[in-house]
Amino acid sequence: MSRASVWSASTVVVLLALVAPGCSDDEGVATDQVTGTVPSSSDESTVVTTTSAGPAPSSVVTTDAQSATTIEVIPTVPERGVPGIDSDDLFCRAWSEFAGSFQVLTFASVAESDPVAAARLELVASATVTSAAQTLADEFPESVASEREVFLDDVIGPFARRAARASDELRAAGLAAGDIEQLGDVWLAALVDAGVDDPEIVVVAPDGLTDAVDAATEVFAANVPVIAADPGLVTEAQAPATLGYLADNCPDQGILAGNDAID
Repeated sequence: MSRASVWSASTVVVLLALVAPGCSDDEGVATDQVTGTVPSSSDESTVVTTTSAGPAPSSVVTTDAQSATTIEVIPTVPERGVPGIDSDDLFCRAWSEFAGSFQVLTFASVAESDPVAAARLELVASATVTSAAQTLADEFPESVASEREVFLDDVIGPFARRAARASDELRAAGLAAGDIEQLGDVWLAALVDAGVDDPEIVVVAPDGLTDAVDAATEVFAANVPVIAADPGLVTEAQAPATLGYLADNCPDQGILAGNDAID
């Protein structure tokens, strides 16, 4: 799967190429607007390689005739799953939850023949997305603080507000905050199990919540365009320092934001 910057200009168009190579759909864009609350080295150096057979050490000390050199080793990013979703770093973990959910839900909006089914996934995922967005705000790194506003409001903000609206529909259908959080837990478990490259992610609402989820889904699907056709998700906003921070400091190393160009 080739990748591109998920959060660059023309976000949705780029991500469509990411999740469905060779397939694009620029027609039928709805006009509904989504709202919601929300080292030095010597001539002789040691080459260190890692494989996906196991976790790599964070660093290794090598010695030559002149000096002791510490070589930082970048662990291999797994091909499947959601890298970083179990990270001890709260900012990195929240990023994996948010960006991983975005990729899977966008994939569903392209792959699902029934837009209502795609909308249902969004409602179940909404608490995970909004919680991750809040943690990204709470744990935003000081080293890139100058980009905090644009990253939170304009880069991830459109999708976070869309998720907030989805949660609003669940509340309007009679679900309590704990119920919506329970749905988010179901989504997160499914996301961890399936990973971002599985087009057939399956989530099952807990007993007693199904009718309300169905009712909220019908309303959401009727009033909000699918992700792939939502003009509110197309943004010109850029936060290169923050994306660089994610690539340099988080386990996904920029994979969830895209690190290759798409032809």
